[in-house]
Amino acid sequence: MSTDERDALKRIFGNTGFLIAGRATNAICSFVYVAWAVRALGLQQFGVLMLVTTFAAAVSAATHLLSWQPLLHYGTDPFTNGRRAEFARVLAFCIRADYLSGGVGWLLGTLGVALFGTYMGWPATDQGAAMLYMLTIAFMNTSWSAGVFRLCNSFWLTMLTDLSGALVRTVGSGIGFFYHFGLDYYLLVWSMTQLVMFISSTMLGWLQVHRAGGMPGFSLLARLRAGEAPGIWRFTLSTSCNHLLGSVFNQFGTLLVGGILGPADAAVYRVSRQIGEGIAKPAQLMMPALYPELIRLREKQDWYGIKRVVIKLFLMIGGFSILLMGVAMVLGNTLLTWMLHVHWHGGRSLIMLMLGSAILGLGVVPLEPLLTVIGQVSQVLRGRIIVTLTYLPLVYGMTMAWHLKGAAAAADVAALIMLCICLRPVVAWFRRVAPGRRPSHMDIPPVVVSGSTEKGA
Repeated sequence: MSTDERDALKRIFGNTGFLIAGRATNAICSFVYVAWAVRALGLQQFGVLMLVTTFAAAVSAATHLLSWQPLLHYGTDPFTNGRRAEFARVLAFCIRADYLSGGVGWLLGTLGVALFGTYMGWPATDQGAAMLYMLTIAFMNTSWSAGVFRLCNSFWLTMLTDLSGALVRTVGSGIGFFYHFGLDYYLLVWSMTQLVMFISSTMLGWLQVHRAGGMPGFSLLARLRAGEAPGIWRFTLSTSCNHLLGSVFNQFGTLLVGGILGPADAAVYRVSRQIGEGIAKPAQLMMPALYPELIRLREKQDWYGIKRVVIKLFLMIGGFSILLMGVAMVLGNTLLTWMLHVHWHGGRSLIMLMLGSAILGLGVVPLEPLLTVIGQVSQVLRGRIIVTLTYLPLVYGMTMAWHLKGAAAAADVAALIMLCICLRPVVAWFRRVAPGRRPSHMDIPPVVVSGSTEKGA
């Protein structure tokens, strides 16, 4: 293995470690604050809380532009080579995208509650508070600051923002439990969590920019010049649409279950999914740490290095998945019973099905960033479209037939389809640009990857 490959893997695992520490703290806190919220509200009202906050998260994911990816994709070269004015214009584009999409999300979320709140199983008496909670969508997106953290190799700052949100939600839920506060209070706690994370990430993002040399004359209204970041709107919309379709898979399934089976079953479905994804989260957090390393190797046109890194990660994720299944067998049902404060019949099999979709999703972890970096994000988007068109009718039919287990099995089928769709173009690309093993000589001719006008393609 070359020095570049070893350094890339070292940074990937080191940065993933920071992300894991933040999410692990959040997961531990979630076991506490979910248990307190269930005990304070009861399973029915807690289900309404989950449906309202899930709807807001789904609208946010559906409307916000994923600006950290264009910031890395187009900002790495000017940032690394000292072209601060050009980088400032790319950053201004990304910040505007965040704020604009946040405002659009707030308007759509408010309209959605007014039109569809009753159909999603929310009592009419709770819809006023739900509509007010939609204001939270305006400050849910902290994508540009996450991009700055990743560009500066300061992933530990993401851990700090996650920690700030987890502490607010845990302390707030504890106060609500001890003083027997109701749904309106818990919606306020969830909203304040997002606000604190927005403020902390924004402040840390600006501090990191100034620490890296600053941007004299920065203007939020600065426009990109001709020839700078070609195709940035197409790239931003493609990656954001991919994220949108992923949120449909993750969020709207819960909303469908709530509409079909009611808030209590939706709460069980949401929490069991949270447990399954939480167990698999350490490997999933590799994805944001992988992007900057693949971009560095792409700039060097080290295609064999990219191939080695992706294959090693793929094999390690496979081994890790076996371990996860054992953990779920032992602890899954216990965690579900403890968090919901009720024993749910068939909880272990439900957790295993949920973990199955999470594990299949792990296979996409090294594939999606690679396809994005080499300019084939359209392949990922095509896969998301196919999966979404398959998943929504599938989860509806299987939930009607087999209730919660049917909904969980539908997620497994959709995740398997997505893995197969992403794997096919990656294998074809490796065969074209990095066939066999790396040649023994050092002077490897550069390979031109055709088929896109995006940077790095």
